Amino acid sequence: MKTKTIMVQSADRQWTLAALHFACALARNTGAEIAMVKMTPVQHLGWLGTDFGNNNMLQQDHIDLRDFEETAEDYGVPVSAHVFQYATLLEAIADAAAYVNAEIVFARIPDSRLAVRRKVQTWYLRHLLARADRQLYTLEKPAGVPPERWTPSIAVSR
Repeated sequence: MKTKTIMVQSADRQWTLAALHFACALARNTGAEIAMVKMTPVQHLGWLGTDFGNNNMLQQDHIDLRDFEETAEDYGVPVSAHVFQYATLLEAIADAAAYVNAEIVFARIPDSRLAVRRKVQTWYLRHLLARADRQLYTLEKPAGVPPERWTPSIAVSR
């Protein structure tokens, strides 16, 4: 029987930890494994797949990935870490999900000054993932709720 995979994008530390805790609880209950994916932008398309493409990886990124792996291990969930270089983020998230064969993806949509742009980006990524039967969780805060009164949550359909 094939093991299910849940992909968690390594974004800012606070968001990633919240997503990782949800993913680990879900993985533990379903027998899935976690694939931590650090998305790294490249400065030039020719650098994709080369060591130059990893120039944006900071020492803190490596420390965070190791910490995230340890968190997943605390849950007793198998975990793997991946670095995925990209030129366009949303397509790369979908490609990374295909690479790790994830059925569920926790991803962070970049902030935008225009609320409609973020909604379109979320719709687009959800659409890209749905074409391959993958489910997206973003842990977005509902409009009008102050950050201090918001608790991240997910709804799992059965």
